[in-house]
Amino acid sequence: MKAVTPRSIPRAIWAGLVLIGGAGLAHLWLEYDRAMRIAPQLKAGPEIVAHTFEVITTAQALRRTVRDAERAQRSFLVTAQPAYLDAYRDASDSAPPLLQQLKRLTMDNPEQQRRWPILEHQISIRFAELNRTLEVYERRGYDAARELVKTRIESPAMQAIDDLIDATTAAERALLSERLARAAEFYSEGRKFALVGAALQLAALVVGVALVLFALRAMRLADAARRESDERFRFFVNSVTDYAIYMLDPQGYVMDWNAGANRIKGYTAEEIVGQHFSRFYTPAARQAGVPERALETAARDGRYEEEGLRVRKDGSEFVASVVIDPVRDASGKLIGFAKVTRDVQDRVQQQQALAQYQKMDALGQLTGGVAHDFNNLLHVIKNAVEILERRLRGTVPDVSQYLEMLKRNADRATSLTQRLLAFSRRQVLDPKPINPNALVVDVTTLLKQVLGEGIEIETVVGAGAWWISADPSQLETAILNLALNARDAMSGHGKLTIEIANTFLDENYAASHSEVTPGQYVMIAVSDTGSGMPPEVAARAFDPFFTTKEVGQGTGLGLSQVYGFTKQSNGHAKIYSEPGEGTTVKLYLPRLSGARGAQFDAPAVHTPLKKGRGSILVVEDDEDVCRFTVEVLTDLGYGVLSARDAAEALRALAQAPAVDLLFTDIGLPGGVNGRELADEARRRSPALRILFTTAYTRNAVIHHGRLDPGVDLIVKPFTQISLAEKLSQILGRRSA
Repeated sequence: MKAVTPRSIPRAIWAGLVLIGGAGLAHLWLEYDRAMRIAPQLKAGPEIVAHTFEVITTAQALRRTVRDAERAQRSFLVTAQPAYLDAYRDASDSAPPLLQQLKRLTMDNPEQQRRWPILEHQISIRFAELNRTLEVYERRGYDAARELVKTRIESPAMQAIDDLIDATTAAERALLSERLARAAEFYSEGRKFALVGAALQLAALVVGVALVLFALRAMRLADAARRESDERFRFFVNSVTDYAIYMLDPQGYVMDWNAGANRIKGYTAEEIVGQHFSRFYTPAARQAGVPERALETAARDGRYEEEGLRVRKDGSEFVASVVIDPVRDASGKLIGFAKVTRDVQDRVQQQQALAQYQKMDALGQLTGGVAHDFNNLLHVIKNAVEILERRLRGTVPDVSQYLEMLKRNADRATSLTQRLLAFSRRQVLDPKPINPNALVVDVTTLLKQVLGEGIEIETVVGAGAWWISADPSQLETAILNLALNARDAMSGHGKLTIEIANTFLDENYAASHSEVTPGQYVMIAVSDTGSGMPPEVAARAFDPFFTTKEVGQGTGLGLSQVYGFTKQSNGHAKIYSEPGEGTTVKLYLPRLSGARGAQFDAPAVHTPLKKGRGSILVVEDDEDVCRFTVEVLTDLGYGVLSARDAAEALRALAQAPAVDLLFTDIGLPGGVNGRELADEARRRSPALRILFTTAYTRNAVIHHGRLDPGVDLIVKPFTQISLAEKLSQILGRRSA
């Protein structure tokens, strides 16, 4: 039998074998192309996403840096606090590195590179404007700077910066969408090529198992490369924990879920994949159709961005920054959405805390100035009443009752200004070591008389309560003000609870309350069973002159005194209240370190008024105050000289060297204050005694709410008796 050789195979068979072999080879080539061309594209996906996010984040950081510089500059102009100027300088120093980083990140993008010179020029213009405003402030003062700011409320440079950064962000997002779509296209093409390869593989079965096994091996290699690329992409996305990154299908159902989404929202991938993303919205937002509109906006406009409330798995709400981008294939068909969510609750709370602090500080500056003017007026009125009372006593039958009315109302006005100074943290405190348990027990005795029988008082003292350093009289006044507010809230019937406890305010608490320093505190809580307050009322409770009482039934300064005293004592005040559930005000005062002392000094006993001896130089720029001060001192038997400013006072001292005491206001015209005058006068005459006075405490002799060592001060309005006692004490100190 003749052997079968290739030549014996019909040419058609050979042609068929060639076609089958060619189909098998074509199948192998397709699989190789899939492994070598498409897989690297998928592998590069995480790097593309990371690079895009880095460019966008850097651009947004640059925008925030310029905005931060604007806010810090304006805050400095309003408050003149150096901390804001430091923040402005930090922001201006941070802008150039961020711009350089943008240039580096987009070196391969000519479109973006063309924007940077323009952006750099606009930033330099904006910072030049801000620097020019600060220069005007330094040379010409706040009003001139404010007028300049008003003319530049809407800066063209800032608008140009925003437009350029928005264009940069849009370009990067478009590039990301294009690359994601391209990756999806590569993936789709790979699937098509795989189907073709499978068909050719079936045809290749007729030519031998070897070709089939070889084709299968090639397919396994390509699949392994694809799985490795997909795994690397998932690893990259899952490693991002500060952002919730996940994909939605066109209807809004979750397709995948990263670790950041698990951390922020509380759901595991097994719990949430396949669920509709609307479950992250509040019930009100779902009812209003907000989730659906978000997807519609993203699909229509190419992007959706907002900050709003979202709901975690445990039901708690938080403020989230949300970005939704549509994902389309090469044909433009919508195939899903890429959603990025960030928890910005801490930032929002810090912004609210900063706004509250700035509001309260501005109110403090205003009320302190008002108290200064009132004290000067009241000083004249009270001393005029005292002089009239002495001179008219017994001459006019009905004059005494009218003078008593004047004195009583002047004292009430003095009390109001003291509360204003307490709120503005400008009062002079006399802190002493205090056992809070003992002080509250003493105050409770007074409260039982003041509040009436309808109020039940319960005191919960803390075992081993730490000692504190505070002004005892001001602390008693603060507790009394809280108790009176509670009495009014309970309409005279209810339960008042005063509780003392040791506590520690940690770094987390301090992070959400910018004015708090972490450490050990003694908490004094005053609680009532009254009507309570809604959140909007509680937020304004510490504002001066804010009251919910009827006209004539309250000044709105009681809680302001509590707030100002606590802050000036380096403490912290917090209100907890709900309508119908009563109110609790907690005062946190720092623990006293070091040795304890007496709880408080015994009250001073007024001695009979004695005539003084010696010569006094009065330096006071207010004409009426100066006139009455001279008359009061003359009545006391002193020889009196007067001057209106430091220059005139120094001339008087040169002409009358026998002056025993310099009695000067701290605030004087002419650029030289009372402290500087006293220093020069004492340099010329070391034996000269000094007594300062003021209607408004200033940093010349008072720092951190405490009188400087060796300084004597009497605060306006003062009485003739208090002035006589103070002078007797100072001049007697010399003769002793």
